[in-house]
Amino acid sequence: MTTHLSHGLRKVRLGLGQMRLRRTPLDFPLLLFFLTLFLSLWLSYSARLALNKFWILMAALLVYYAITAVPRRYALWIAATCGILAAGLTIFFLTAGVWHRGLAFAGGFFPAFYRLLSLRLFWPLLLPHTNVVAGHIVMLLPYVMAVLLFAHRDKRAKLGMGTAVCLVIALAGLLLTRSVGAWLSLVVGLGVWGLWPVSGKLVALLPLPRRLLYGLLVVLMMVGGAAVVWLIINQDLLGGQTLADRLTLAGSAWRLVQDYSWFGSGLASFPALYAEYVQVVPNFYLIYSNFYLDVLLELGPLGAMWLLAIWVGAAWLVGQALRRSLARPYPHRGDMYWLRWAALASLVIIFVHGLVDNTLFGGLGTPLLFFTPAMAVLVSRHKAEVETLFFNKRWAWGTAVTLFIMVILMAAFRQPLLADWYAYQGAQAMDRMLLVGWPSNQWHTTHQATMLAPTRHYFEQSVGWDNHNRTTRQRLGMMAMWQRDWDTAVNHLQEAYSQDPTHRGVIKSLGYAYVWQGQPQKAYPLLIQIPEASAEMETYIAYWSKLNQPDLAEKATAAFTYLSSTP
Repeated sequence: MTTHLSHGLRKVRLGLGQMRLRRTPLDFPLLLFFLTLFLSLWLSYSARLALNKFWILMAALLVYYAITAVPRRYALWIAATCGILAAGLTIFFLTAGVWHRGLAFAGGFFPAFYRLLSLRLFWPLLLPHTNVVAGHIVMLLPYVMAVLLFAHRDKRAKLGMGTAVCLVIALAGLLLTRSVGAWLSLVVGLGVWGLWPVSGKLVALLPLPRRLLYGLLVVLMMVGGAAVVWLIINQDLLGGQTLADRLTLAGSAWRLVQDYSWFGSGLASFPALYAEYVQVVPNFYLIYSNFYLDVLLELGPLGAMWLLAIWVGAAWLVGQALRRSLARPYPHRGDMYWLRWAALASLVIIFVHGLVDNTLFGGLGTPLLFFTPAMAVLVSRHKAEVETLFFNKRWAWGTAVTLFIMVILMAAFRQPLLADWYAYQGAQAMDRMLLVGWPSNQWHTTHQATMLAPTRHYFEQSVGWDNHNRTTRQRLGMMAMWQRDWDTAVNHLQEAYSQDPTHRGVIKSLGYAYVWQGQPQKAYPLLIQIPEASAEMETYIAYWSKLNQPDLAEKATAAFTYLSSTP
């Protein structure tokens, strides 16, 4: 045992001694992505939360360059650590509840613990969400499968046994998370890998080229997967309600993206924005939506474009490397063959899982954000590699063409874009003033409306360019409600509703404005769509009575009576 341990430690020291910082094909989009991070750090309503997320994303960059610095012949050992990491995540997930309860108990005695626990944005670090754990596990599982194949081929019993144990623990953890989206993405990712040998069996039966047959099988799997998701949702099967809620959440998150369509809302801003402008509650509600929309919201189109370019570039590298491997007969495809399939499967899992969840960027993010792109670079590297230039012509031309198209579009849609630009500035200024110390856990009053008066000139300029801008109308309507100017609020919110009659925040705000204005016949059809409206109206009865507003308390009572009696 001691001999094997010392031999392993010598290998680790040897590998670390051969590490060196390398240029990679993804350096340019990584650079531009981190430039957008600096901008988003400045734009965020909370510099403290944004800085916390920024450092975690910087750790993700260090992980990327640490992995790409490893010589390619040690890629298998990095893949072997994925099994340990996946099993460790499962064990942490199972014990985190006990740990969190212990911290909560300590919080009763130590104010520092109490403040940390009361800031629920940090909960993923203390009590990870089941979907976050599941997303990390399924991302790592293809590498575990590749190590098992290597161990079986080379008859490495100890490596195979240890990896198999880690796989069983990880799969048990994945079952306990009950994450439907994680399982679906895992099936698709491993299906992309597994359909290649299946196509090899079928090519003898069908007169088609193997690659064409493989492509048809992948398309058929994707269509079948979409059909299964549709059935799960529409037939209300196991997990159907969860997927339906995710689709609804994605629609609401897309509305927020429209509010911050220029440069994004800033790092770590989604929870507050979703609570304030979609749920219309003054307290914490949700930490993330899905990968693509969260990135698009917080980093804007440029940041999302460069992050997507990193993943697309990683997929292209692995695809090219696999093509080189498949051009050789099976026994001579090299040690990287299965690891390349594992990297491709992991990328597919991330692409699919990102449609319904956000494992890598939600909340404060994760240091494993660029783990799979780094593995893609590592396993696709040539043995006699000529280092890729940091700034190459392909990336330069792509950037120039993208910027040119953006300039053309801005010239063609000048008027609505100017309205949107002023609405964006107004929304940013409003957030910096309104969300200080968020969550306040108190309803907004005339104090907030007075404080936000300097932001009005942005929205007024927006209305001057486009009288139908939904963002502007919604924000002006909310501020009018806080001033208790119900007529003005209804005027703005009616226009916002006409532009987007499915926006949850607009529906709720307009319904409440109708109640306080004295138009219950218009309010009730809107408020029956809001599950929490009845409970909130009951709270408003005491709230208006305390403020000596008997007429509003009476309207709240009537609304509560109607909503509580409506099924």
